Parts: sequence; C-alpha cells; structure tokens
Amino acid sequence: MSLLDVYRRRDPGIPLPRVIAYHICWYGIRAFFSALYGMRVQGQEYIPKSGGVLVVGNHQTNFDPPLMAVGSWRHFHFVAKGPLFENPKFGWLIRTFNAIPIEQNKPDTAAIKATIEHLRAGRMVLIYPEGSRTHDGAINPFKAGTSLLIRRAKVPVLPMAIEGAFDLWPRWQSKPKWSGYIRIKFGPVVPYEELAAAGTNGMLDLLKGRIDDMRLDLRQQIRAASGGQWPPAGPGDYAWDDPVLETIREPDPDPA
Repeated sequence: MSLLDVYRRRDPGIPLPRVIAYHICWYGIRAFFSALYGMRVQGQEYIPKSGGVLVVGNHQTNFDPPLMAVGSWRHFHFVAKGPLFENPKFGWLIRTFNAIPIEQNKPDTAAIKATIEHLRAGRMVLIYPEGSRTHDGAINPFKAGTSLLIRRAKVPVLPMAIEGAFDLWPRWQSKPKWSGYIRIKFGPVVPYEELAAAGTNGMLDLLKGRIDDMRLDLRQQIRAASGGQWPPAGPGDYAWDDPVLETIREPDPDPA
C-alpha cells in the first residue's frame, strides 16, 4: 500500500488535497493541546479500520470537535450549528474540514440525509446527542433525533468521552484557561443490532451510560494526575442517572 493509499483510507472519497490539509492540521492541533493541557487519548484500538461509523460523544466546550478529532487516525466529519456557516470565509473553512450544517431545534432532514450519505460512503461522523454544551460538567439529556439517525443509518456506533475541557472553558467564560488537563477515551463499538433491540429510549440510555462511565473514569484519572486538585468538585462528579445529581444541579439556562 502506497502512502497516498494510506491517506485515502483516512477519509474515503474525499479529495486527496483536502485529506492531506486536514492531516497537517491534525498534527498541529494534537501537539498544541498535548503540550498545553497534557492531553491523553485512550481506547484508540476500538476505532474500526474501515466502514461507516457514527461517533457519539459528550459535549463540554467549543473546542470539543478538534480535540476529539485528533484522537482518531481516521478523519471525522462533524455536524455543526447552521449559524457557524453564515460567515462566508469561516463557513468555507469548516466545510473544508468536514463540517455538516444542521439547524438546531428544527427537523432537518437534509442534515440527516447528508450524515447518512457520509456514513454509507464509509466515513466517520461525530455527533453530540446533548445538542449543546453542558452547563455544569454533567451530561445533559440526549435528544430523540439521535435514535432516529441511528435507526436510519444502521451503522455501528463508537462511544467517545471527553473530560477536563469543561473546567477549562465553561460556556459562560469568554476565553479558556491556559492550564489544566484534558483526557479523551473511546469505548468498544456498539453494533447497530444491539442498539435497535434496546428500543428508542433504551438505545439512548445505553449510549449515555457508556459515555458517562468513561467520562467519570477520566475524571478520576485527572484527579490522580493533579494530586486531587483538579477538577473542582461539582455536578460533573455524578453519573447522569444518579439521583443526587438532580438535587444539586441548577437548571440549564440554555436547554436548546
């Protein structure tokens, strides 16, 4: 296999210059976050070597997409909010780097169709079932549209978790902190048949549980690495279905 074939495998059917440009940025972003935040990635052996894969992750900050993308040797395609494409130059840039526009809070059959087309072309697509960034570090409810997409795409799902990013850049803060820890983890692929058998709500709970288990494990790793000083205690210490969580977390100021 030639070097060009290796690059083509990272993102099937995408023009080679764009694949190479993406990968050059991949090295730069990974080096930057590794140096600044000691970023570590686990579970890369679970990434399928080929075929369409829907990657499902929790959402902590605005820089989640590039952070999560550099955890994978295969290139990600992203579902991104429609307003991000309104600026012509920025819209062109994020389209070049595999962003798929979607309108929040509205049925968007075009975005679902585009996502499925990427999956059927053998690519990896990352989505955030929470719909928006966490407001307190804990996982928010998953949107029902995720189960609709899974049922239509009929592809395996790769759970992925990120932790530490929220404490670096919570949604109300204009700029990120310049020190801290970031950890990322992939879990075993969940076959479509297992998700379908769980039912509409069951598949969301299954994925939410696996992602949150990984997130909480990463949180403990960060505590160990920081001598217990990071991250600060809060709602992020609790699983999504822990009854304690609902008694301590404040209502989401922007639940959309």
